[in-house]
Amino acid sequence: MAKHFENLAIFPGSELQLIRAYMLQQGIAENKWLFGSGLSDCDEALLAGVSLRQFDIIYRNVYRLVARPELGIELGLSLNLSRWGMLTSALLCANTLGHALSIANEFREILRSRFTISAHVSGEMLVLGLTSKAGMKYPVHEIFSYEVFLGTLQTQISQLLANPIKFAAIYLPYSQPATTKHYQKVCETPVRFNAEKAELFIPKTLITRPLPMANRVTRKLVIAQCYEELNRVKSAQSDDILYKVRSLLAQYDDEFPELTEAAAQLSVSARTLRRKLQQHNVQYRQLCEHRRQQIAISLLSSTTMNIKAVAERCGFADSPSFHKAFKRWTGLTPSQYRTSD
Repeated sequence: MAKHFENLAIFPGSELQLIRAYMLQQGIAENKWLFGSGLSDCDEALLAGVSLRQFDIIYRNVYRLVARPELGIELGLSLNLSRWGMLTSALLCANTLGHALSIANEFREILRSRFTISAHVSGEMLVLGLTSKAGMKYPVHEIFSYEVFLGTLQTQISQLLANPIKFAAIYLPYSQPATTKHYQKVCETPVRFNAEKAELFIPKTLITRPLPMANRVTRKLVIAQCYEELNRVKSAQSDDILYKVRSLLAQYDDEFPELTEAAAQLSVSARTLRRKLQQHNVQYRQLCEHRRQQIAISLLSSTTMNIKAVAERCGFADSPSFHKAFKRWTGLTPSQYRTSD
């Protein structure tokens, strides 16, 4: 994994909307659980994306603010399929539950999970084995991460099948917590603690059960977009400098950092950053301009903000400069673009 990959805002922000709904139920304000993440609100994350580091900060805040033994499973149960953005549609449109699980495995880099999943059949059960990923630290601790995973996996399998399910059995590789009543929400039988390895059991007949929203055409369309998202994540992991700079700029809405500041945030020298960009025949100012273009188009398309305000938001000193730049980008004036189909 590339150095500082955890600081790149490359993951969908959909999950934060679900966390917001859960925290509202707890009576906890959004600014409290976003504290220290660099995000001012959840809507910002929908446009800019979220980094692994930001997710970890948010989960630590949630754990600290709620501070209840049942939090992990309870929060996990609230994280439904919409957590995964575009991948959600691909999973819902799969033919069977087994097919959906294979799609999830194919795009596992997008899922940001601390666990890898293996599967085998034992008698009448499908056994899902969980293994912690090497090099990925838990945002809080092992038990909390397992509990969130158990809750969210149960919710998402239930949604895929359009029928509530519980695991037939659960084996976990840690000591029994002081309170275990909340595990009854996800398992039909008492959980076995201090197991040699983590395993979840579901009836194997569920694997071949047709999903109610199976749709081959829609699945094909959204999987193509999932591959684009997967490639972005892999580019970031492989130290793709263009992706790293674009991801950094996506965290800004108006005044972008100077090249020296951007280099410092990416933990390279300004000279190294300039050289790496030149290898791709691009300059830092061009990437900043492209980001301004994205912001302008988004604001003109999805808000009623007046054009002068859009120009200021994009960092232009005056409206004429913005008009000139926008026409160079699109061939249209801002007003023409806003009223075009």
